Amino acid sequence: FFDILRFEPAAILWCRVPGAPMMSGMADDGVSVQVSEKFLMRNDYCQTYVDSGMRPQNYIRDLDYSNRYSEYPKIERLIKLKDEILAKRATPAMSLKCDLKNFDLGSLGTKFDVVLVDPPWEEYQSRVAGMYVPNEDLSYWSMEELRHLRVGDAADTQSFCFLWCGETHLENGRELLKRWGFRRVEDICWVKTNRLAKTDHSGKVERPTLMYGDTSICQRTKEHCLVGVKGTLKRSVDTHFIHANCDVDLIMEEEKVFGSTEKPKEIYETIEHFCLGRRRLELFGLDRNLRDGWLTLGRGLTTSNWNKAAYLSWFEGDGQWPEVKDYKGGRLLGSIAEIETLRPKSPVRPGRQRSKTPIRSLRDKPSSSHSGGRRDRGGSGGGGGGGG
Repeated sequence: FFDILRFEPAAILWCRVPGAPMMSGMADDGVSVQVSEKFLMRNDYCQTYVDSGMRPQNYIRDLDYSNRYSEYPKIERLIKLKDEILAKRATPAMSLKCDLKNFDLGSLGTKFDVVLVDPPWEEYQSRVAGMYVPNEDLSYWSMEELRHLRVGDAADTQSFCFLWCGETHLENGRELLKRWGFRRVEDICWVKTNRLAKTDHSGKVERPTLMYGDTSICQRTKEHCLVGVKGTLKRSVDTHFIHANCDVDLIMEEEKVFGSTEKPKEIYETIEHFCLGRRRLELFGLDRNLRDGWLTLGRGLTTSNWNKAAYLSWFEGDGQWPEVKDYKGGRLLGSIAEIETLRPKSPVRPGRQRSKTPIRSLRDKPSSSHSGGRRDRGGSGGGGGGGG
């Protein structure tokens, strides 16, 4: 963990009892231990936040996704190979403008491997204290309305649900996952930086974006995304469908503009690296959520290009990479031997053997609803079973 969260070279946290004299002299290794008051203040990130509003997480190195694996060539190569396959196998982005309160998800004509949901939580409205937020409809759904959203009906017998819960709706999220037929297996946390925040002449953040509620104890700079699994999946066996441990459960990304409900783009990359199913559905999406490889539904969309016949045709047959090198054919992404060699694998449990067949065909594991016919990164997200 501390290898991943690498602070800047000057990030040495010095502390001194108030009123105590400054120590001077030489340490055993000949290095001077005399430290100035200015140095103390500059390297105490908690005090820096109090004085300037700049958050401690701003000083973690290699936050940018493109530079994150520069010192880990195997992981960098793995992500590059996966992204190349994803780009060629991604279906064209499709959208359907609809009101999910009365829309039948079963009318889409297929089950999905991944469902991403960012509900209109009450928190999104309350945290702006009634202020206007451009390009956002912050009217919220009640828990009763969310309970009646039949997400489970749109998910295949083996599938995943990624559910954003903000800061205060974790218990509500767990209840919804259970009601929709999913078992919670992970909690992805988005820690928000404010590196790009405007500062005044003294270096202090001009307009902090944090809002405090009556129940807040700490200053809230994160949001949670719960991960649920439906059905039984084993990482060591179902490697045709899941590649565990390719990503961590932590996203470090800049906070969005005040009041925005926009989420980090990295959540899509995490999902796509992990789940090799190509049928991906996002609910409550906006125009900014449109992405190749995804079907996006939501009332806030400004356009619809949904074509049921065309969409279903993209998943016909059992083809996958490398036999199929475009988006037409097969519900699975596919993989290659080099990816299987490079990707991190869980330790083999005592008494078990690692799977001898790293890439399994869809023919070996048919779906019940076939639509056409940082590093050594922790995290699991794929149900029980070790080894893969």
